[in-house]
Amino acid sequence: MKNALNSQQKEASEATPGPLLIVAGAGTGKTRTLVSRLLHFIEGGVPPHRICAITFTNKAAREMADRVEQSAKYSGRNNSPFIGTFHSLGAKILRKESHPLKRTPNFVIFDDHDSFELIKKIAKQLFPKEKIKEGGVLPKKAEWETPAYLARKISELKNKGGVFEEMRGSESAKDRLALEAFERYEAALARNNAFDFDDLIDKVAQLFKNHPAALARWRGKFDAVLVDEYQDLNPKQYEFVRFLAGGHKNLSVVGDDEQLIYGWRYADLKTFLDFEKDWPGARVAFLEENYRSSGNIIQAASALAKNNLYRVPKNLWTKNPAGSLIKIFEASDENAEAEWVAGQIESGIMNNELSGEGNGKSIIPSTAILYRTNAQSRAIEQALIRNQIPYKIFGGLKFYERKEIKDVVAALRYAVNKKDEVSRDRLEKLLPKKKFSELAEKIGGVAVPKMAPPELVGLFLKTTGYLEYLERNFINYDERRENVAELVNFATRFDDPIQFLEEISLLQATDELANRKAPASSAKRTGQNANLLAAGEPQFAVNLMTIHLAKGLEFDNVFLAGASE
Repeated sequence: MKNALNSQQKEASEATPGPLLIVAGAGTGKTRTLVSRLLHFIEGGVPPHRICAITFTNKAAREMADRVEQSAKYSGRNNSPFIGTFHSLGAKILRKESHPLKRTPNFVIFDDHDSFELIKKIAKQLFPKEKIKEGGVLPKKAEWETPAYLARKISELKNKGGVFEEMRGSESAKDRLALEAFERYEAALARNNAFDFDDLIDKVAQLFKNHPAALARWRGKFDAVLVDEYQDLNPKQYEFVRFLAGGHKNLSVVGDDEQLIYGWRYADLKTFLDFEKDWPGARVAFLEENYRSSGNIIQAASALAKNNLYRVPKNLWTKNPAGSLIKIFEASDENAEAEWVAGQIESGIMNNELSGEGNGKSIIPSTAILYRTNAQSRAIEQALIRNQIPYKIFGGLKFYERKEIKDVVAALRYAVNKKDEVSRDRLEKLLPKKKFSELAEKIGGVAVPKMAPPELVGLFLKTTGYLEYLERNFINYDERRENVAELVNFATRFDDPIQFLEEISLLQATDELANRKAPASSAKRTGQNANLLAAGEPQFAVNLMTIHLAKGLEFDNVFLAGASE
């Protein structure tokens, strides 16, 4: 391992024990350096089982554990370091320390769905049943009277420091209501002998703060603590680390302020920037040689990053070739942008310009299209389908397979064709009987084929209160609302609902056909023999995902869509 390190990596991995911040630019070998740091402790006499390495994802933990096992000179499972996520370490601690928190060791862990079901019950207790106004209209609830809002506030209280104190002193009705919901939710978790996912960090921080004996026990278990992706810590994760490593202060963290992507999960950049202040005597090491990207990409990214107001100055560089220039294309709207991207991919495939590295042998390249939010996939998917380019979506469903889109489309289908039993069944299962009757009556009393598609969608949303239904029942309401808004946006391109529905059906059918024929199509497009694919060659398919999901992944060709915002 050490022979493979450059001078900066070697210096960081062999730094003397104590607080150490490793500022690792993108693609500079941070995992290799962190593993080398861990192995350096073992070689220096620290027993492996007295080392704790914390990561953010199971994938990162597995990769780190595999590298340690391949390089370490120790044996026995009981002598291994702890290498795992914040949540797995939190669960391990809570199993041993459950009684002060009014749980037994066999507690269950509620996932987001379980938690939200509990919050919906609490919302029903807190909010009296709506009284129907004249005309049969239900009054619209305030945003802060919904389960989705309460779920967000409860999560914020468990992850973000100082919020509880602020709300305790607040005189606003919505803050008092959120606190009441929080207290009922906590009591319900205790009754169920359960912790939620946030508790695996928050409750450990509380335990360490309020029970000195428990803190002493866990501080005494480890002589070294290492933390990956330090820039993404939220306040409660920082408390967790501060308590755990606060005795020996042998804390090694690696991260990059320019790669913070979890602000929406309450990550606080101040934690990274204040490391030397929070840990007196800390050393700072820099990893600046990039092994992953071309020179042009490094130069462009660095030029952008220099405009950040709060950052640790660094100078990324690479020995890699300059590579292709970055192309910037300005489109009139998302549909034109998507068509351009699809055209570039189609042209590159046909001319063998999209290529990967294969030590001289022809391989199928990897191509990715990245975007900010899942709703943006609609235009991109449709452009790829029209050009018969196979694709796959990471971390989500294809646009027209998403529940909220299927619900709205079912309403439109039933509106133009009352004999559509499949759509009618979906709506009857979705809506209360009275709501369905009201919808059927309204769409039966208008000239549906002459209505503009956005107007018909609006009629469905208003009559059924569908957006309120989403807000009451789904914690990711904002994302689902964005998807519906994107469908309405696409609908504005059509004069009547029949034409709109036909376009959707043809797109879905074309998509299925393109993916069914993908192996033969891929062989033709890449100039490869179909037999090679049958023998195990990877199938060409464009990868679609959010920027968040792309972190740490590598592709031969990347398109970044929607960079206007």
